[in-house]
Amino acid sequence: MERRSPRGSRKTARGSVQEAARVRERILVAFSSKAKRSGIRAVVMGELASELRMSPMTLYKHFASKDELVSAMVDAWALELAAIDALDLGKVDDCSAALDRLLAWADAWTASLANVSPAFFKDLHRDHPECWARFEGQIQERKLAAAPLLGPFLRPDLNPNVALLMLDHLVTQAADPSYAEHLGVSRREAVRSAVSIWGGGALLQRPKLRSVPSPGPLRPR
Repeated sequence: MERRSPRGSRKTARGSVQEAARVRERILVAFSSKAKRSGIRAVVMGELASELRMSPMTLYKHFASKDELVSAMVDAWALELAAIDALDLGKVDDCSAALDRLLAWADAWTASLANVSPAFFKDLHRDHPECWARFEGQIQERKLAAAPLLGPFLRPDLNPNVALLMLDHLVTQAADPSYAEHLGVSRREAVRSAVSIWGGGALLQRPKLRSVPSPGPLRPR
């Protein structure tokens, strides 16, 4: 009987691990796309397996439950947002550059939300509270990290906590798809306008807004 060398066994094991990772990625991408478009409740695991041309048993071998899939999706999305985060205010030294950074972040954020339905957030909050809390926490961490970097560019007569809270409220409101739809503008345009208005009143100097080309589609890392 032919014996497989230890080296050959290691190669086979490595290939199996890589193949499993590719299958997991296929499942995660397909699930994320459907969930963000139609809501998490709209995704039926058996139908997802059929669309991926695999058995439900194979799908559950990689993700034991829908909740596990949602958890992986939230973590992957948070990493994607962190990777495209343009709010690097530590490298700017004037108000115009600070506003440009804020607008770049706003563009990246709205691009990541472009195909996400309100049903997704509703289902995430209602059915998967731990995942929702983790996602909100990750976003909050990024906001807290940006706060001290924005401080030097704020008007001294403003309370910085109030100024940053207003920025958060403005962006959150403008990013609401129903808000943009009511005004007949894109979500990107609504968010950029909100950030620009905030910058004109809260920053030390009134910065000059420069046009920025529309961002391309985001690709998960």
